[in-house]
Amino acid sequence: MSAAALAADSPTRDEYVSRLEQICKPDVQETERTMKGVRDDIDAGRISIAAGKFAKATKIFAGTNRAMAAVSRPAADGARLEKWFTYLDRQRDYLVQITAQLRADHTIKAQRLTARFIHSGNLANNVVLAFGFDHCTFRFSRFG
Repeated sequence: MSAAALAADSPTRDEYVSRLEQICKPDVQETERTMKGVRDDIDAGRISIAAGKFAKATKIFAGTNRAMAAVSRPAADGARLEKWFTYLDRQRDYLVQITAQLRADHTIKAQRLTARFIHSGNLANNVVLAFGFDHCTFRFSRFG
């Protein structure tokens, strides 16, 4: 297929953002419900409860990423979006590791991984700043 044909088949940036926001919004709301009170759980020593919340949030995050990755991307933004998805994959990996560390009762290691998770999220946001995402941007407050 020619480059012109590929460009004609790809969505505009606005269409792409709209489609992804439809995917992200319900998952963001579910993540917020799931993670409610996780900091209090950790502070109170309810580590297994916190680990369960992180495990569920990891599944939500991974599912959101899969659904977003399946959406056709604007041709002009391909490289930028590829970089964004790389950061999102890192975030998913950090959530898996945080969950594992909490299950092992290693809260300090989980805290270090959380800092990396936040940093990757901020890097991801910087890559797609021009897109004007709302629900598809990373906000740590959604995770507790």
